[in-house]
Formats: sequence, structure tokens, C-alpha cells
Amino acid sequence: MVDERHLVYFKELLEGNSQISFRAYLSKNEDSLRKQFSPARFARLKFKSMDEIIKILDEEKISYIVNDQAIRNEKYLATFHPDALNEKGRLKEGFKDTLFNGIVHDFKTKGEDAILTLYEYIHNKKNIEKLEDIEFFAETELCLGDKNLGLFLLKALASIERQFSDVDDIVLRAKEAVMKHQSSKGN
Repeated sequence: MVDERHLVYFKELLEGNSQISFRAYLSKNEDSLRKQFSPARFARLKFKSMDEIIKILDEEKISYIVNDQAIRNEKYLATFHPDALNEKGRLKEGFKDTLFNGIVHDFKTKGEDAILTLYEYIHNKKNIEKLEDIEFFAETELCLGDKNLGLFLLKALASIERQFSDVDDIVLRAKEAVMKHQSSKGN
């Protein structure tokens, strides 16, 4: 039998009514949750949280209405390092604004004109890892976070001219992601 307070939290989480993210809840309740579940189930709960929470509530015959945005937000938060999250497991205020020489802040304030900041950052770095970081962040934003920001970053990467290097792979993946997004938007 699962502790009722965990079940109440799981239901609130799935329905989008929880005050803290699952990562924050897990860090505060890890010992109790470990005692409640087998090691395998606890690992699934830790790493496949939403799927496992649904299974647990179903097994306990607790009804819930899934809030897709809440699930999406939990998956989004799970992509960030704990240092980027506050005590409630949400992104720290202004965290994204500092990324990539302030490109996210510039996008919020200048819109598409922020392209100059991004190009300057890309030109100054000339580092595959940095470009891959931007690519991963852009795809995460497009799928789980700010779609407009993700699409803006991917389009900027896709506009880079052929380099005859590993950069070309990043550019190609960015172009494919933009095309996939545009075709799914049209359907």
C-alpha cells in the first residue's frame, strides 16, 4: 500500500495542481519513496516519472484527469541540471536569460532581431560542443518549452552556410527539425 500523501501528490502532479515539481518532491521524499517501492520500481519512478506515476495511480484505482501541459512541463524541467532549479523544482528566475551570451533575453526583448547576438556567439565560439548545446536547447524548447524560442534558434542554426566540417551535421539536423515542425503544424 502506497502512502496516501504520495498518492495525493501524484494525482495533483498529473492534473497540474502541484505546487512543486516531481524532482523537488523526490528530493524531499526520496527515503520514504524508496521504502514504499521495490528498487526497480523506484528507479522507474525516478527516471520515467510520469509513466510510472500513471501506473501507480491506476494500480491504486485512483482516478485522475491528465493535464498534458503539466506532463510536458515536468518532462521539460527534467532536462535541466538541479543547479538550474529552485527549491520548488522550477527554473530559477532569469536562468534562461543568461544562456548563450544572453540570446534568450535578447529574443524576449528584441524578437527576431536577436539573431545578431546569436550569430556573434556562434562566430566567437566556433566550438562544436557549443553549437550542439544550442541545438539541444533549441530542440528541448521546441518540444517542451517555448516553441517560438526553439524554432528561432533552430532556424538560426539552419541558416549557417556549409562549413565542410561537423558543423554541417548540426545545420542539417536543425533544418530537419524545422521542416518536421512546419509539416506537423500544417497537419
